[in-house]
Amino acid sequence: MRQPTNDEAIRHAARTDIVWHQRFELAPGVFTDGPSHFDFLDKTAPFPRDLDGKSVLDIGTCNGGFAFELERRGASRVVGVDIVDPDLYGFTATKELLCSNADFLQATLYELPSLLEGEQFDIVLLLGVLYHLRHPLLALDIVRGLARDMVYIETAVCDFEFPKLAKRSVARFYRLDELHNDPSNWFAPTTACLKDWCHSAGLEVQHLASWPSHGPTRALVSARVIDGAPEYLRVSYERPLSVTASAPAAT
Repeated sequence: MRQPTNDEAIRHAARTDIVWHQRFELAPGVFTDGPSHFDFLDKTAPFPRDLDGKSVLDIGTCNGGFAFELERRGASRVVGVDIVDPDLYGFTATKELLCSNADFLQATLYELPSLLEGEQFDIVLLLGVLYHLRHPLLALDIVRGLARDMVYIETAVCDFEFPKLAKRSVARFYRLDELHNDPSNWFAPTTACLKDWCHSAGLEVQHLASWPSHGPTRALVSARVIDGAPEYLRVSYERPLSVTASAPAAT
């Protein structure tokens, strides 16, 4: 990847035609201005430092900051996925600035098994996505199938709403816009529930962190794919689902 000059990076970070949601470094000391900080999550997880020859799938890539940062660490195949056009969050423009080889795929998570035709990735990122999905367990099943080794999940959690239930495996359903006035938010598990969801889907939790300490609203999990069938297939008559995602009919 190319390292832009500081002037190039400053001009790029100042672009008002890009919606900045992620904070990441474009050039030494020059950062984009967004609420989701790569450095914070990197210290919390952390992400591997040496990814030489590894592959990365970044679901919900947004600005592409996390995908580009892991490419800088040596990943040879990087795919960013989002449901919106890559120009909205500047993925294409930032890719050009950095001379990145990362690919972009406009799709929903549910479409990925068919679109990627069975390809698996050494690392799968699912950051800031899970609570936006109406089918979180299905999403984790899909992610597990796409991952060869490690999965990183960052999501909203509901410990702060139910402190007496925070250690129990429960999840909060938001029918409308009760969470941050955003109708795209559907489910927030407790951190205990998030851990159980991962184990059920065949992901062994290596590290789990939540914040703030007095009443967590967010959590980050790093998990490794467990060999063999996922737990839910071993304890239940449930069978894996394949889905077809489609846009709503015009009215």
